[in-house]
Amino acid sequence: MTARALAASGHRRTVRLGTGMPLLDAHADFQRARRAHIAARAVGWLARRTRESHPRAVNGVHALAWASSHVRVIPLDAIVGTVEATTEFDAAFRPTTNRISARWLRVALAHRRGRSLPPITAIEAPDGFYVTDGRHRVSVARALGQTDIEAWVSPVRTT
Repeated sequence: MTARALAASGHRRTVRLGTGMPLLDAHADFQRARRAHIAARAVGWLARRTRESHPRAVNGVHALAWASSHVRVIPLDAIVGTVEATTEFDAAFRPTTNRISARWLRVALAHRRGRSLPPITAIEAPDGFYVTDGRHRVSVARALGQTDIEAWVSPVRTT
């Protein structure tokens, strides 16, 4: 099946081949993610769409009460935003600025070298998951074509 046929069928590649040099591959991953953000902005501007440009923040919740959390694997597509608003990533968690490249590259390099990273921390709301810690890990995982990620998940509760 060709790459175009895979994309049309909704399948995502989960393995990104590289040069075998993790540092170069991590740099290429970051540049690819930045170009994807710039291309998405250009397409949105040309189409004059009013889509979210940054991850959604938790709205309508004045105070969060932490419930017991547990580690589980969640689909990356189910992550819809962050608890705190950010301009460092767009709505698809692509980097919007080069300021975050050093941290992004460290996370990507750990992925490329096969090192384990701690689970992200997320809150489960009715419309999806909101990241409280781990935006860079989510961004890198999406850029590398992963479909899911480990997370400490707590349900959202208002006080």
